[in-house]
Amino acid sequence: MRLAFLLVEQSDASCYGETQNCGLIEAWPEQLTILAVSVPLSVLGTVLFVAGTVRRQISAHVLEVIEMQRAEKRARQKKA
Repeated sequence: MRLAFLLVEQSDASCYGETQNCGLIEAWPEQLTILAVSVPLSVLGTVLFVAGTVRRQISAHVLEVIEMQRAEKRARQKKA
């Protein structure tokens, strides 16, 4: 959020007169570099979180199906 604010503020900044925003204008490429690095890392983190969540849910479902099959097998053996 701060990065977006600084980028927007820079477009209005000027190094003439009494404005003190010259440092912000000079830091603009560095801020874009930080943004460019953070986006892929955020996407990677999201993908890993979703993949882990899905894998955990699938594992729980498989274990539940196996338990149901065992219970069904025990019920058949009792009838026989």
